[in-house]
Amino acid sequence: MFTVIAYAMLLMTLISVILAAMGRYWLYWIAALSIYIFSFLAGFSIGQLTVGLTFVFITLAAAHSFNLIHNSLHYMVFLLLGVIIGALLIVLVRSWLFWPFWIFMN
Repeated sequence: MFTVIAYAMLLMTLISVILAAMGRYWLYWIAALSIYIFSFLAGFSIGQLTVGLTFVFITLAAAHSFNLIHNSLHYMVFLLLGVIIGALLIVLVRSWLFWPFWIFMN
C-alpha cells in the first residue's frame, strides 16, 4: 500500500514540475509536498537523497510567489540556491528532516 502511495507521489511530483515549468508556478508547492511525502515513504535510503529536492521546489515556489523570477538567469540562481540549501540540510540535518512525520508514527 505504501509503495503505491509513494509512486503516486512521485508521479504527482513529475506532473507538477512539468506543468509548473510551463507557467503554472503555484504547482511548485504541490511538487514540494509530494516529493517530501515520497521521500519519507521511500525510506532512509533513496528518501535521504530525494528530500533535498523538496527545498529546490520550495525555493522556486517562493521566488515565483514573490515575483522574483523575471528571466532565465533568475530562475537558475534560485534553482542553484535550492540545490545548495537542500544539500546542506541533507548533510547537516540528515534524518531530522522527516521529524514532522515521526510525530504521527509514535
